[in-house]
Amino acid sequence: MANRLRLYASAAFYYTGLVELARRRAQRAEPHLTILYYHQASKAKLRDHWEYVRRHYRILPLEKALAELKEGRKEVQSGDQRPLMALTFDDGYYDNYTHAYPLARELELPITIFLVPGHMETGKSFWWFNRLISHAQAEQVTFEGNVYHLTSLEECKDLAQAIDAQYTQLATPHERAKFVASLYLLLDVPSTVVLKEEPVSLLTWEQVREMEASGWVSFGGHTMHHPDLGDLTDHSEIEREVGECRAVVEQQLGHRVPGFAYPFGSTGTYGPEAVKLAGYDWAVTVKPGINTSQSNPHLLMRRNMDGDKHWLVLAAEAAGIWGFFSQLKHMTRKK
Repeated sequence: MANRLRLYASAAFYYTGLVELARRRAQRAEPHLTILYYHQASKAKLRDHWEYVRRHYRILPLEKALAELKEGRKEVQSGDQRPLMALTFDDGYYDNYTHAYPLARELELPITIFLVPGHMETGKSFWWFNRLISHAQAEQVTFEGNVYHLTSLEECKDLAQAIDAQYTQLATPHERAKFVASLYLLLDVPSTVVLKEEPVSLLTWEQVREMEASGWVSFGGHTMHHPDLGDLTDHSEIEREVGECRAVVEQQLGHRVPGFAYPFGSTGTYGPEAVKLAGYDWAVTVKPGINTSQSNPHLLMRRNMDGDKHWLVLAAEAAGIWGFFSQLKHMTRKK
């Protein structure tokens, strides 16, 4: 119901011209950058989204957009004064190659993908099961005859690997669904916890290099194994997750990698410092909003465009329509 109401409101804002008004108002303000993020390309309405933003925004590679934002330029030499935007994907799913990459080339839109190298080309999906385990209320479980203490990060990783090994042997969707349901009981995961993503394949390095060679796709780091940095208390472990990720991606691509995305958008208290120590120039969160030249480069904001979000909702959110109304309300009160 809430999603439907948001769609109706967005449609009203768009067709009455309020979205256009908000977008033009933003153009006259200080230079800013809107960053959109996705996960699975096959589950998003990419064509609808991207055909809209291509008309109304100046889409640049994220690294180039940030450089322009830092310089404070409001327009490029061509005189194009449309607002700046960048398109990003987290996790590096295989469908980024099959769905997002072809469309990016067709529409000539640059995208940035943040990779989890520790899980690439392993044939495993246990990072997803690690996420399920993070919601467990049980402190100890027995799986396949082995006891795992869920207060230990290492034992959680071992359990996730063991679960994945069994999951990959299941042949039918029914068997896999039944198995996942049994995990909820085993781990004592609340029924209210719904993980939208199913275990899926990730990109290969060959696909990564092919996409980068096209000139339309760039890459960043997303930790080695996709932990929630807010759950980690050992600073050295956070540094390894962040730093080793960058080292592997750079070694595979043969050049410097400047950008990072926090898994789940969670920075924790030490995450930004670890990212700086690892040598990343900038990092993105999932906190919604726009970025200016005054934004913390290691806490950049993005807008979530996952799922079946309608392009009208994208239009309203990208224009900052809700913030626009807050400003109008504030101005009215001052009068």
